[in-house]
Amino acid sequence: MPSTTIARTECRRYLRGKTAWLAALVFIVFSRIAARPGPEAAQIIGNAVSLVHAQSATALVVPFAAAALGFRAITRERESGTARILLGTKTTRPRLVLEMVLGRGTALLIPILTATILVVGHDVLRYGQSSPVLFLGFLAVLTAYVFAWTGLIVGLSAASSSTTRALILGTIVTISLTLWNGITLPLVWQFTTGSTPGSELAHPKLFEIAGWLSPSSAFLVLTNWLFGVPIGPDTAITEVTDALRRSAAFAPTPPPVSPWWAVGFLLAWPALALAGGITIFQRGDLAPHSQSEPFRRLVDAMPSLPRLGGRYTNWLPGRGRVVDSLPGSWQPLARREFHRLARSPIVWLVGALVFVAAVLSLSQPTYIQEALSSRVPLAALQTPLDFIGGFGVLFGTFRAVIRERDTGAIRFTAGTSVSRTQTLVGFTLGRAAAFAIPLVLAVTLTCLVAVPQYGVVPLDTFAVFLAYILLFVGVMAGIGVSLSTVLQSQTVAGFTVLALAAVYLTWFQISNTLYGALSGTTVSGFSPPANPLYLVVRWLPPLRLSTVVTNAILSVPNSAASATNVIRELQPNQFSNLIVVRIQYGSDVPVWYLHPSVALVELLLWALVPFAVAVALYRRRSID
Repeated sequence: MPSTTIARTECRRYLRGKTAWLAALVFIVFSRIAARPGPEAAQIIGNAVSLVHAQSATALVVPFAAAALGFRAITRERESGTARILLGTKTTRPRLVLEMVLGRGTALLIPILTATILVVGHDVLRYGQSSPVLFLGFLAVLTAYVFAWTGLIVGLSAASSSTTRALILGTIVTISLTLWNGITLPLVWQFTTGSTPGSELAHPKLFEIAGWLSPSSAFLVLTNWLFGVPIGPDTAITEVTDALRRSAAFAPTPPPVSPWWAVGFLLAWPALALAGGITIFQRGDLAPHSQSEPFRRLVDAMPSLPRLGGRYTNWLPGRGRVVDSLPGSWQPLARREFHRLARSPIVWLVGALVFVAAVLSLSQPTYIQEALSSRVPLAALQTPLDFIGGFGVLFGTFRAVIRERDTGAIRFTAGTSVSRTQTLVGFTLGRAAAFAIPLVLAVTLTCLVAVPQYGVVPLDTFAVFLAYILLFVGVMAGIGVSLSTVLQSQTVAGFTVLALAAVYLTWFQISNTLYGALSGTTVSGFSPPANPLYLVVRWLPPLRLSTVVTNAILSVPNSAASATNVIRELQPNQFSNLIVVRIQYGSDVPVWYLHPSVALVELLLWALVPFAVAVALYRRRSID
């Protein structure tokens, strides 16, 4: 009988740790802040009403929890050298990968099942309705969902050559598939067919089927089918509410295909990821290796770009007279970090993704073109720069100090004349400069591509926008280096970055709950309170504050929504949970603390406060 020692070891390791149980806590918290069904919707849902909160929490929490537990499943074994030991026994590479899926999937399943039982038990007492058969069926689908995501992430880990690449790839896939129907599918559809969701959508039935493709959508389709509510890739509450809105007699639209297709969609993702990951893992070397050298040779071979070495880099940070004349002795370390990161594909990948996403967003309705005129390219860059650029910088900095400590290189740095404070300054500025170059190139190229359609961007606006991008990159680099200093484990730091992404995506719900707890008033983005302090909570994350600042640069009404969404909200017959200050409170700056300059100060505090904490801890801690 085959041994499952590796799976048992992995399961015990993570059940004894904090990550899986923290995911269960987040599950419970999110289930409490999720939307509640109204009386009519609760009556239609029937005995499944006690499961709807667990359904929404499962759909969102499990992907990020699986990513946190699984993104280093194979890369950790390769980097630590234990993969050679394990594979020196009768364990094969495919078996190692599959046992990682079994062990880490079980370690995640147990806390999620525990949280589900608690949430469902609470809702049974609240609504007084339950069905043991529905509950068991839900647990079966939940189990398949947990192992599907775990298999997908572990497969990506097997295909990655380093922790950083595994984290980047895992996060991109997790966010893309979690936001499949909201962002990813519309972008893909627009790119492939030239049409956007709306009245003129090309191939509407095929688009509806494509909405089931992601694991999260397939899970929601299967559980909605189990609950006996309208079948669709959204939560049961939303599906019922939409059906009621479309028809007072509650006549839901039939699904485009049989719900059994969702089973295939759910299982296809881990199957493909594991097949590809195992194939790459079998063909590759067990030792971790860097893929930056081929990339560096490619960059050096291009005559249009400066070489990454020698006298050609005198203009780069840490080599110019202006930078070297600044106080402190951080310049050599910043120069080293700049060259190290500039040779990595991550910074250029982030710049390329920002450019591609911005170009895909250049096509805007006529009323947006009339309102923004030649500033449309900068508006198209807002969301890509904030989300892709912001989290890209975090991915490139969250290991800055941890990696130095793990490899022992921090001892050499500590033995020089550079103080510990200046060490962190060097890490931050060097890595920020490495990201600033491709992001500035992405902004410039986007504006050049848009010249035939929208004309030349006003030079003063363009210059201020670029200056702000440099500041924003520095802020995000400061946050990343601070995380890398405060946290002492790559796994914990990676989980923190994933948690920040999840918090950002669900901040609307979290902010409503937070404001409700502080004020004692239940609120919703669709009906915001009269108190402007509500927007302070809504704007709290740094990426929201960044949008407020760039809206001011673009001369768009004050809001944390992107410029295109702000203009859309100003049109008649528009209704959403996006808040434009002018619409809700009568003016762009009803109180001083909603001025964009205050948002800029708050954004700076997001870097300065964590950086001060990191410096204090770094001074007191041992180098090791």
